[in-house]
Amino acid sequence: MTSLTLTGCAAGGSAETRNIKQVTDGVEKDLSDLKIRNIKIVALPDGSGTLVGFIVNHGDEVDQLIGLTINNQPVELTTEAVLAKNKPMYFEGENANAKAKVLVLGEKPGYRVPVTLVFAKSGKIDLSAIIVKNEGVYSSIL
Repeated sequence: MTSLTLTGCAAGGSAETRNIKQVTDGVEKDLSDLKIRNIKIVALPDGSGTLVGFIVNHGDEVDQLIGLTINNQPVELTTEAVLAKNKPMYFEGENANAKAKVLVLGEKPGYRVPVTLVFAKSGKIDLSAIIVKNEGVYSSIL
């Protein structure tokens, strides 16, 4: 006679595996009242890179993005948007109100590069953003 033993996992809602993200997910961090979400870099065929993601201010005081570097390189930042409460700053997409592009990315898709954001009120935050290919959902990004 053969016996069969079944095992199960009942770690619950706080299981470590519940919070794992895929390597292709963008970076998500908080800085004071700012929520920085889905930050990644799209590598373009000419060697440049474009930042994708968004920032939301949940505080009552207005803040402003005043500096940005990608892979320690200065970024061409175009935005008139200030970070008012619950008014997101979108980099790319249908609702884009900001554009951030580095002329020389210096890395290939699949690698991570440092991204530094500097805000007038909240200060500075350093991220490590993944580089993705300019294809699929990112094919329209310039």
